[in-house]
Amino acid sequence: MRSLECGVPLCQECTSSVQRDLQRQLAEAQGEREKLQKAFAELEAGEEDAACEALSEADFERELQAQHREVGELQGQLAAARRDRDALTEAAARLRADWVRQVRAVAARHVQLNAAELERQGGEDEELRERQLIEYCEAELRRLQEVDVLQDVFHIATDQKTGRFGTINTLRLGRLPGVTVDWVEINAALGQVALLLHTAARALGIAFSAHALYPMGSFSKVAQLDDPHHTLYELHGSGSAPLGRLFGNGRFDKGLTMLLACAKDVLAFANARPRAGAPSPSAPWPIEDDLVGGFSVQLHFNHEDKWTCAFKNLLENLKWLLEWHAAGRDGADAFSRMCLS
Repeated sequence: MRSLECGVPLCQECTSSVQRDLQRQLAEAQGEREKLQKAFAELEAGEEDAACEALSEADFERELQAQHREVGELQGQLAAARRDRDALTEAAARLRADWVRQVRAVAARHVQLNAAELERQGGEDEELRERQLIEYCEAELRRLQEVDVLQDVFHIATDQKTGRFGTINTLRLGRLPGVTVDWVEINAALGQVALLLHTAARALGIAFSAHALYPMGSFSKVAQLDDPHHTLYELHGSGSAPLGRLFGNGRFDKGLTMLLACAKDVLAFANARPRAGAPSPSAPWPIEDDLVGGFSVQLHFNHEDKWTCAFKNLLENLKWLLEWHAAGRDGADAFSRMCLS
C-alpha cells in the first residue's frame, strides 16, 4: 500500500486508477492547451487577415478612385469621340452634298460639252455645206462664164431654112406677098430685137447716142433723148394703114428708124474692136438712116418684100454681133457680172 502526500493510504488498484484519471486529465488538459494554442493561433491569424483586409479596402478605395478617374477620362474620351463622330457626320454630309453638287456640275458640264460638241459639229457641217456651196457656185459660175448668154437667149436664123425671112427666137420679122405673117408675131420679133440691143448695150457698157430703148415685149417703145416732151414711138404695128404712114412719116416708121440708130451705135462699138474669133472684121450690112444694106425699114405696103429684106439684113448684123460678143470672154464676163449685180 502506498500512501499519498495527503496521507490517505491507497491500494495499488486505486493508485493505478488515480494515475489513469490523472493521466487522462493531463491528456485532456494538454488537448485543451493545444486547442487554446490553436485558437490563439487562429485568432492571431484572423487579426492579421483583418489587417490585410483593412489594407485591401484602402487600396480598393484608391483603386476605385483611380477607376473613377479612368471612367471619367474614358467618358471624356467617349464624349470627344462622339463630338468627333458628329463632326465627321457633318463633314460626311457636307462631302456628300459637295459630291452631289459635283455630280450635278459634271452632268451639267457634260450637257454643255455635248451641246458645244453638237454646235461644233453643226458648225463643221455648216462650214462643209457652205464650202460645198461655194465650190458648186464657183463651178457653176465658171460654167456660166463659159456660156455666152446673149447667144443662148437670142437665137437668130437667116439661113435657107428660114427662106427670105429672118427669125429671132423662131419669130419671123417681115411680110411677103402671099405669105401671111400675123402682126402679133412681127411685134414680138421687134420686141426681141429691142431687148437684144438694150441688153447688149448694158453688157458692153455703152449708151445710145441719141435714143432710149424701152423693151416691153410685143409693145416695146423708143424715144429721142433730146425731145423735151420725151415722146415715145411704138415699135409695134397693126394691120391698119394710117394716113401718116402713106407719106412715110408714121410713128411706127419713126420708131423703126430710131431702132436702127440704136443698132448702129452698138454695131459701131463692135466694129471698132475687131476680135480674132469673129466671123468677119465688121458687120455685113451698113446702116444709114432708115436703110440696112440699101433696104428701108419703113413699111410700104406695096414693097413688103423690101421691108422684109431690110429686117433680114438687120438680123444678120445682130447675128454677127452675137458671134463677135461670143469671141471675146471679156464681154461675156462683163455680161455675167452685170447679171449677177
